Amino acid sequence: MKKKQNLFVGLVAALLLSSCSQEELGEQGMALPEGEYPLQIGSVTLTAEVSEQPWTRVVESTDGMSSVWEGDEQIGVQIGSGQPGIYTVQDDGSVVAINPVYWTSTAPTYVTAWYPTNETVDLSNQSNGLAYVLEATQDPVTYEQSVTLNFTHKLAKVRVVLNGTQAGQVESVEIYGITACNHLGGSLDYEASNTGWIKMKKQTFADGTECWEANVVPGEVISQIKVNNTEATLTKPLTPKVAALNTITINVEQAPTEIDLDAYEGTTLTVSGKTTIKGNGQQKNLQITVAPDTELTLQNVNLSYKGSAPVVFKGDATLTLEGANTLEGECVAWDFNSGSGIYIEQGTLTINADNENASLTISRKYNMKPNSSAGMGICVPENASLIIKSGKITINDVDSEGDSSGAGIGTSGETCGNITIEGGNITVGKCSWYTAGIGSLNGDCKGITITGENTVVNVSKGDYASCYIGSGIGTVTGNITIGDGATVNGVKYTETHTGTL
Repeated sequence: MKKKQNLFVGLVAALLLSSCSQEELGEQGMALPEGEYPLQIGSVTLTAEVSEQPWTRVVESTDGMSSVWEGDEQIGVQIGSGQPGIYTVQDDGSVVAINPVYWTSTAPTYVTAWYPTNETVDLSNQSNGLAYVLEATQDPVTYEQSVTLNFTHKLAKVRVVLNGTQAGQVESVEIYGITACNHLGGSLDYEASNTGWIKMKKQTFADGTECWEANVVPGEVISQIKVNNTEATLTKPLTPKVAALNTITINVEQAPTEIDLDAYEGTTLTVSGKTTIKGNGQQKNLQITVAPDTELTLQNVNLSYKGSAPVVFKGDATLTLEGANTLEGECVAWDFNSGSGIYIEQGTLTINADNENASLTISRKYNMKPNSSAGMGICVPENASLIIKSGKITINDVDSEGDSSGAGIGTSGETCGNITIEGGNITVGKCSWYTAGIGSLNGDCKGITITGENTVVNVSKGDYASCYIGSGIGTVTGNITIGDGATVNGVKYTETHTGTL
């Protein structure tokens, strides 16, 4: 009886052992003949992992945001933990096997793919082309199924957009970050201490947008940038997100230029960009020509120039006053523009002051008789505009009762451009004969506006002029508005006044 019992137990154990072996075999699958069941790859695609400003491409497309395979990229492919193979991607998303991989079992398993096939990726110099690390993982499939390899980016894209007057002069942009990474079968790895400058690639897209781009290790803070070899610290450091477009915007302006008139020996000077001209209050025979888009600062400058205005603005510009500045113009006969203190040839000139005591004083001299004439303090022709925001500006009386003069601010016989005074303390001295102080002698005015609670304007006119502001003897067709609390000739205009004054 005892022996039978032992035999029974042994048979059960044998049956259980047999059952486990069959179950195990089902999990592992049956072995397949080596080299007879190649992996079937239906297509290769490329998508983004995040929806915030996605970027996905191996080749930069013309719109700057789309995703394409150029063709002939080699990818690594692996079934489970088997030996990896190499395939070539075609531009239509199909693949051609170079070193194919084969199924060795009927059991389902993952399929993994990666790009590029070289293990180490250099990120340090992308000036001629961006670096990429891509990975695709297919859910468990069997040898009978065709797989689609949907690649995603493992790096982050950084785009630098340049604004400012000097953006077009930039020849190189670099960011400081991780300069190399490894991807073992698509898994990203890197040494955090392996840092340096990464050269970016200049991109120009179909819509004309220009920028600089590089692909970097995600999650590593970028705080330093180098533009034309000039280093700067970002005011807001960037932590780039994986598979996303991460944008940095930089304003590139010309380095300020300082000119000391004590050391300047010429009689003409052309300036551009951010420029500060420093004087010592001593009068100098000099004409300054100001290029468009210039930010000019005059600091204790005293200029006199005969036959043309001492300061000529060629286009949109700003003028900032520091200290006490003086300008003196002297006409050639009957050329009023030539005797102005400031001549705005075209565009808009905006005048500011660094403090309430900063000043500008302009004198207009008559030329020698006969046919004597004097110009404008600030000449604002029809195709130009003037905006005064702050500063103490004084335009002196003309020297004597010559034949004629232009307006203190405006023109002589032609239409004057738009004049806006919205701050500052403005004094316009006496003109001659029929000329208004602000506006013109006998031309029209496109528009004159004086506003601002702290604006103070005192304006004189020629003895025979019909108005202080407007056209001395002409018909005003433009708009003249005084209000918003501005004080003109001692009257505070809390209600709006329109028309000549």
